[in-house]
Amino acid sequence: MPRPVVPFARRLAARGLTALALALLVPACGGDETEPAPAPAETAPGACGIEACAVDEAAFDDDGPYTPERSPGKADAAAIESAVTGAVADGVLSADDVEALFAAAGNRVNEDELDAIRAALGPAADAYTVDEAAPAAARARALVLDLFDDEAETVAAGRTFAEGDLPAAVREVLETARLNGAIAYDVNETDDDGEGVWSPYPATTPPVGNMTFEYTQLTPEALAADLADTTVEYNRIIGTETATTASGQTYTRVVYEPGVGGTGNVLAQYDEAWHPDIYARGTEGQKWANNFAILSDGTIHALPASRRSELQDLILTNPHLSRGRHLLFNGHLDVLRGKVVGVEMSGRLSKRAAEGKARFIDPLALLRAWGFEIADGVTLRYGNTAPRLDEAGHVLREVATP
Repeated sequence: MPRPVVPFARRLAARGLTALALALLVPACGGDETEPAPAPAETAPGACGIEACAVDEAAFDDDGPYTPERSPGKADAAAIESAVTGAVADGVLSADDVEALFAAAGNRVNEDELDAIRAALGPAADAYTVDEAAPAAARARALVLDLFDDEAETVAAGRTFAEGDLPAAVREVLETARLNGAIAYDVNETDDDGEGVWSPYPATTPPVGNMTFEYTQLTPEALAADLADTTVEYNRIIGTETATTASGQTYTRVVYEPGVGGTGNVLAQYDEAWHPDIYARGTEGQKWANNFAILSDGTIHALPASRRSELQDLILTNPHLSRGRHLLFNGHLDVLRGKVVGVEMSGRLSKRAAEGKARFIDPLALLRAWGFEIADGVTLRYGNTAPRLDEAGHVLREVATP
């Protein structure tokens, strides 16, 4: 079942980020690519450039000692198999029976339980008839597993968080992957010691300004439009310099030069300076950095090239793309002139998948379903141990044992 809706500010407050949660209640002003943000306030604590804000991205590769419980207090695969036996006593597995199987598994259905439900719908089901509506019911239920209520409503309706329609081919991959155990994870989930399970960094950025879903979503059309736009003007990052405030405090700020014309690029960008213009493009004219994530609606998002939000409180990392939604995948995506040339899975996620702690959606299958142009020879790279690709199920999962 979907999880109850928890407003974004309340989710932050629950993690001890009350001050930031309150700040989100203040309306934020958007802007186009050439509208600069105000100069740094000398009293702004923790602002990048004013104080050190380096991000150790290698921390994503550190799996840590914590292994989340897969299904505490819920029916296991054997119990699902037993429930199937009871459900088909009348000789038919119906859509209502499928709903009952998911209900028996509880709110957080694990991979073994999903395997048992799929088996009940598959070739093994030769002792009874599978009603034609049953497979669709299973796919629809799997699609919204573990999601918040508002999130699940959008996903179930075939809509995106950027208020668009999800293509049928994308939904097909998404449903297949979720039914095969692809997890939807909350990047703000913590273990008993308060440490992040999926990332060492909290996701504190709301969907405003250059972090709206519309701004960060990547589609073949968005890349093509950027590449074709020969007149767009922007600030292009070319380096950093030391500056001084009115009171004599020194800080580091980004240096720009005027840029004209889109590039269709999605490439790495990193610095530890203050950004007067959070809409500025990267050194290669890229509108987006290569830090990307797949959200629970099946859409693909990348951080803005500046890797700063309106809050300017820290360097943005992959988890910030969640914005109160669950993720299906995160890592790095490189695009040159509209063509995908590289895809990498976060080290923390790849290690979990290889060790059988979670399954994740295959990003290349989803990119193809969206219609992205992918360069010849591109395969998924891994930041840690390589998991096994289940091509039919569109999931990355545990390495097969001998």
